[in-house]
Amino acid sequence: MKIFHVITSLKIGGAESALLNFLQKSINDNNEHIIAYFYLGPNLEKIKQLGFKTYHIKGLFWKYDLFAYQRLKIIIKNNNPDIIHSALWSANLFSKLIAKSLDIPIVCDLHSNFLYDGKIRRLIENLILFKANKYVAVSKSVKEGFLSAFKKQANKLEPKIIVIPNAIDVSYAEKHKQTLTREDIGFDSDDFVIGAVGRLEKIKSYDLLIKSFVTVCNKIKNINSLNKQKTNYLKPIKLCIVGEGSQKSDLVRLVKKLSLEDNVLFVGMRSDVYNFYSLFDCLAISSQSEGLSIALLEALSFSLPIISTSQKKQHDILIDKINGLIVPSRDQNRLALAIEKLYLNPEICAKMRVANKQLVDNTFSIDRLVHEYNFLYESLVNNR
Repeated sequence: MKIFHVITSLKIGGAESALLNFLQKSINDNNEHIIAYFYLGPNLEKIKQLGFKTYHIKGLFWKYDLFAYQRLKIIIKNNNPDIIHSALWSANLFSKLIAKSLDIPIVCDLHSNFLYDGKIRRLIENLILFKANKYVAVSKSVKEGFLSAFKKQANKLEPKIIVIPNAIDVSYAEKHKQTLTREDIGFDSDDFVIGAVGRLEKIKSYDLLIKSFVTVCNKIKNINSLNKQKTNYLKPIKLCIVGEGSQKSDLVRLVKKLSLEDNVLFVGMRSDVYNFYSLFDCLAISSQSEGLSIALLEALSFSLPIISTSQKKQHDILIDKINGLIVPSRDQNRLALAIEKLYLNPEICAKMRVANKQLVDNTFSIDRLVHEYNFLYESLVNNR
C-alpha cells in the first residue's frame, strides 16, 4: 500500500514527533510512505536518513497560496497513493480538498483541541468537515473538543472520528539515556531539575510555570537563609525549557524581571530533545489545553513523574498522585504547590517512576499505534 503523508511542518512539535515515531517503526513494513511538508525543520533530516521520499511544498507568494495547492495536488496525483494521511490544520485543509478532487481516501489527524483554533479556522473547517473519510483524535479530550466546536454537525460527525492515542518507541528511549550530563548544560549533579518541552506559544502557559516556579525558589531561599547551621540544607532547584516559539522573548524578560537567570535555562529548539529527559527529575506541563502530548509520552518512557495542568478533574491518561500531580489549568498557586511537593518528597517521585514505566509499556506502545493505523488504512482502501 502507498501512503502519502502531508504535514504542515517538520519542526520540533508533537505532531511532527508523532510522524517521525510512526515512520521509524514502519521502515520495514510492506507499505510505501511518502512525505510532503510546508515548513522545514530538524525532523526532515531524520526522515531522509530513514530513506523515505520527501517533498517540500512552496508557494509562489506565500506558503499557502494557489501555486502551493496546485503543486501539492500534482505531486499527489503523480505518486498515485492508495491513501492520504494528513496532520496539522493547514495540511488537513489542503489535503481534504485534494483528496476529494482526486477521489483518494483521506485520514486527518487531530492533535489539539479545536476549540482553541479561533473563529476563522472553525468557519473554514465547517465548510469542509465531511471531506475527510476519517478523523483520528490523539486523545478522548481532543475528540470531545472537536465535536463541541461543531455542535450542529456533531451527530453526523461523530461516526467519522476515532481515537488512536499517541505512542512512543520505548526501545528508542532506552538507547538515548545518559548521553547528556547536567554539567554539559551548566547544572550541578545534585540540582532538582524540572523539565518543560514544547513550543513557546501562549497556549502552553510557560509564563504560569515560571511564576509558579519563582514561588518555590523564593520559599527555598528563605528556608536556607534561616538555616544558619546548614543542616537539612535544601538543594538548588532549576527549570530547563526545551523549545522555541513566539513567546520566547517575553519569557526571557519575565525570567530576568523575577531574577531567575541562575535558575531557568532556555536551551532552544533541539534535534536531540530525547537526550534531555534523563537530566530531569520531573516534567511540567502548564498548557491551557493539550492533546496527548508527545513530550508527556517521552517523559513517561524515561519514567519521569509528571506535573500537568488539566481542564478536567480527570486527566486523559494520568491518575493524580499515581503518575503525577494534576492541577487545574491557569492555577498558579496549585502549580507551585505541586512543584514543591515533588521537590520535597523523593519517595513520592520514586513510586511515580515505577508506575509511569508500567503505564507507557502497557498502554502506549508504538507497535499498537502502527497496527491500528494500518488496519484503518486497509479498511478505507478496501471500502472505496
